[in-house]
Amino acid sequence: MSPSTGRRIALLIAKQWPEPASTAAGRRTLDILDLLHEAGYEIAIGSPAQPTPFQARTGYGEHQIAVNESSFDTWVRALSPSLVIYDRFMMEEQFGWRVREQCPQAVTVLDTSDFHSLREARHQALKNGQPINLFNPCAEREIAAMARCDLTIMISQVEVDLLKQHFCLPDWQLHYLPFLVRELPDFSTTPDFAERQHLAMIGGFKHAPNRDAVAWLAESIWPRLRALLPDVECHVYGAYADHAMQRFHDPKSGLRIMGRADDALATLSGYRLNLAPLRFGAGQKGKILDGWLSGTPTITTPVGAESMAPPDAWGYTLTADPAQLADITARVYRNQSEWLAVRDAGLHALSAGFSYTPYAKALIERLQSIAGNLDAHRNRNIWGRILRRTEYRAEEYMSRWIEAKNKLPDAT
Repeated sequence: MSPSTGRRIALLIAKQWPEPASTAAGRRTLDILDLLHEAGYEIAIGSPAQPTPFQARTGYGEHQIAVNESSFDTWVRALSPSLVIYDRFMMEEQFGWRVREQCPQAVTVLDTSDFHSLREARHQALKNGQPINLFNPCAEREIAAMARCDLTIMISQVEVDLLKQHFCLPDWQLHYLPFLVRELPDFSTTPDFAERQHLAMIGGFKHAPNRDAVAWLAESIWPRLRALLPDVECHVYGAYADHAMQRFHDPKSGLRIMGRADDALATLSGYRLNLAPLRFGAGQKGKILDGWLSGTPTITTPVGAESMAPPDAWGYTLTADPAQLADITARVYRNQSEWLAVRDAGLHALSAGFSYTPYAKALIERLQSIAGNLDAHRNRNIWGRILRRTEYRAEEYMSRWIEAKNKLPDAT
């Protein structure tokens, strides 16, 4: 609690202002803030990013903060949060040392959203045709941020297991928290097979896996699929569609880049199938969750399916082969019984792995346990203590140097 007010304040230090209509990460961030608010925390959000017209109107305290400026120290000390959540490891690098100095008793949490260095490793392997290298410079930074924090929230159980097996992180520093679904969809209120037509694909274009998926769809899958379904179109939705994405807009072939979808569930509910042809990525996939919630059967790859549901629980055989993906899509599109089976598999996955109440309760209990035994918890974390020692505080001294340099008179 804040010693001056007796309030419990949770501070999110966000890389970007949450845009729940643009990204699944933004929606997940708001879910976490809402569950903390319901548990009695007062919520504050600080971000160095510029505001956008599409950011959520949360009703929570919002503060523009700056990197490499000691004004943050004064502000966070006055705020006196009891819980600080870093949105991705870059924010822990920028602000973690300042929080430790000004608010040493605040429980610190890293929310990776997805395992960034795993996503990057898969991307590089795809581009270079090389095996995946998990032990890369990005991983060094991300794992170091995890070690410096009291807890790391992971959205993928696959990634929790990977961190334990390959990077030797202990259970007590990791917490699995999937997407949270408060209420299962009622398919009696959604359009049925006969009322739907065409294919949809959805996902923000600032996210590299989505950009690659559109290119792969356009170049390798769509020509095959169009031959099988000559009267069917595919409509691609996503925020921030730049020229590189717009070049795939080809109405004559039936492939259309539609731009931002203000309401993903309402948009998807009119389509017969939802495509998620991902070749790399990490974490859970909001586009697949949206398909399930809107009653729109989703066709995806093994990478897309990872951490969402077991490989044998999709109603079809997962594949990353373009011809096989086209065949599966055409078959499910035409066949109502198969369409229903895939839709119901999604409903089962929602019920089995994404229920709000147990996961929200477990997170709050975990945070309370750490806060109640903070010294003992930190004493166990020898690697975090080592990384916080003077000789390993590169981020702090780089930030101090930049701040001092920025205060010098302009030599020109």
